[in-house]
Parts: sequence; structure tokens; C-alpha cells
Amino acid sequence: MLHLDPNDETLLGVIIGALLASLGGLASGRYEQHLRRREREQNAAQLFGEILAALNLILRLAKDARGRGEPYGAITLRFLKAAERETQIYERNRETLFDVRDAPLRARTHLSLLQIILTLDAFFEIVDALAAGKPPPPGGPLGGDDPRDGPFVFLMELHALIPAQLAAYEAIARQTFDAHDAAVQTTLGPRTPAA
Repeated sequence: MLHLDPNDETLLGVIIGALLASLGGLASGRYEQHLRRREREQNAAQLFGEILAALNLILRLAKDARGRGEPYGAITLRFLKAAERETQIYERNRETLFDVRDAPLRARTHLSLLQIILTLDAFFEIVDALAAGKPPPPGGPLGGDDPRDGPFVFLMELHALIPAQLAAYEAIARQTFDAHDAAVQTTLGPRTPAA
């Protein structure tokens, strides 16, 4: 049987108390670190979800505008300029993408947005060449007679990939990104004729 004198009992109590406090502090720190990382990931998902939702809407409106009147008229070009501005938001915040722990989602997002950026650059390069009366850059039209058709058709193919990525970001952010569509429905939706 182990006998401790009172001084040893006090020392043992202090050692056990310090050990438990250290373990508690370590566990608390790890838990707090986990919560901060999850919050950063959720914030990143909200940011990229908003960017993708805006691009989804803008590219859909560009497709609709292209189908009415002059295919590459002022309205279509303005929508595509708006899409280009959205991609600039991505470029300014690209490092935030590393807060998303899903590596395949990060890669798909980066590649999709990079392709959208490069395709928009190619589209506006053709637009500028045509406006200056120069022949468009080499590469030829991929989607029709107009040299702008190729990049536009490819943009629409990239546009079709956005909803799946949005769904993944909705799961991480724990929210939907349908506010853009809802806002368009209320502002651009069916209107009653004026009396």
C-alpha cells in the first residue's frame, strides 16, 4: 500500500491539476481551431457560391440576349462585360479558394473560372479586331460563320457546368444561391400591361 505524506499529496494534486488544465487547454485550442477553419471554409463557399451564381445568371441572360435581335449587339456585349467583371472578383480573391477543403471542388472551380476568363478574353479580342476592321485572330470560327460564335458556344458549355459546382458550394455554405434568380424574377419577370 502506498503512503504519501501530506506535502507529497499537495504536490501530486498540483501536478495532476496542471496536467488536466494543459490537456483541457489543448483540447479547447484544437476545437477552436476546427471551428475557425470551418467558418473560413463556409465564408469561402459563400464567396465562390455568389460569384458562380452571378456568372450563372449573367451568362444565361447573355444567351437570352444573343437569341433576340442582333446576336452580338450592345446588350449581349454588356452582359459578357458583366461576366468579365465577376471573374475579376474571383481573381482578386483566388487565395480564399484554399480555405475550401474539398480539393477536387477547388480544382474544378479554378479550372472552370480560368476557362471562362480565357474564353471571355478571346471573345473580346475578336470583338476589338472586328471593331477596328482587322481580321479576327487566327483559330477560325468553331460554332458558325461569325468568329465570335466559337468563344460564345464554349462559354455556354462552361455555363452548363456551373449548377453542379453551385450545389457543392451550397452544401458547404449551408445556404442556397438562388437569390439572384429570385431577384431577376421580381425585377425582370412577367409584367402586367399598363392600363
